[in-house]
This record gives sequence, structure tokens and C-alpha cells, in this order.
Amino acid sequence: MADGGRVKHHISNNIENSRNTILFTGYCEPRSLGGRLMAGEKEVGIYGVKHEVHAEIGAIRSMSAHGDYEDLSQWLACQDMKEVKKLFLVHGEYDVQQDFKRRLVKKGFAEVEIPEQHYEIGLSRQFPDITTRLSHLFSNRSIIIAVYRVV
Repeated sequence: MADGGRVKHHISNNIENSRNTILFTGYCEPRSLGGRLMAGEKEVGIYGVKHEVHAEIGAIRSMSAHGDYEDLSQWLACQDMKEVKKLFLVHGEYDVQQDFKRRLVKKGFAEVEIPEQHYEIGLSRQFPDITTRLSHLFSNRSIIIAVYRVV
């Protein structure tokens, strides 16, 4: 995590000050900026600039803003499987995504995809009916389904 958005700017502006603490809550994918910081890297590149890590790096693993397997399974159980054209699993370790994908296919979800990083899909071209419905609900926002652990 911490690979985009305002948090990346906050980290960039505060990482070299030893009086600061950067505290991560929940899971960080190991190759992400957050994951590399939690692994103890002493220097990281942010927006093409190398930064020495002088801030204290901490984590509270018990907190997460994303649903886990049980949360997502419960939410998906309320969906009409015939209406769900495709599911994209975009967060979490690859082996966890694979396990969740197998479980979803077994439950009857026909197409479950684990896209590569930076993969793009044109919803309006492939799913015009979904795009129309979502545009009324979310304007120009993105929808992400996150998976962190399977218990």
C-alpha cells in the first residue's frame, strides 16, 4: 500500500525526519512502498526521488479499512450471480487471491480474474449496462474489491 494518492506525498515529505513516525494500519503488499518500509528498507524512491528512511516505521496489523474473505463472501452472497459478469481480485497476496478465486468459482461466480498490476479494462466497452448503472451511483469513481486473507 501507499503507492499512490496523498499518502505518498505525506510519506515523501516526512520520511527523512527522525522525529516522525509513519504508522501503517493493516496489510501492506511486500513490493509496495508500505511493504518495503515495513520490511526495513533504509532508502526508498518516491516519485523518482531517493529518500533516506529516518522516520520510525510502525504497524498496527489488527486494523484494516478493507474487508477480509468473510466480509467479501457475505457481501457477494447478496448478489445475483447471473447479474455479476466478472469479478476482479486486485489486492492481497497472489496465493490468497488464487484460493479466493477457487472458492468463488465453486460458489458459482463464472468469471473471476486476477489482473496484473496496472491492468486496465474499459468498462463502457465490455460492460455497457454496468457502466450506465454505475455512472448514476458513483459518477467517475472507481470500484475496488480487496482481499487480504482467507481464513
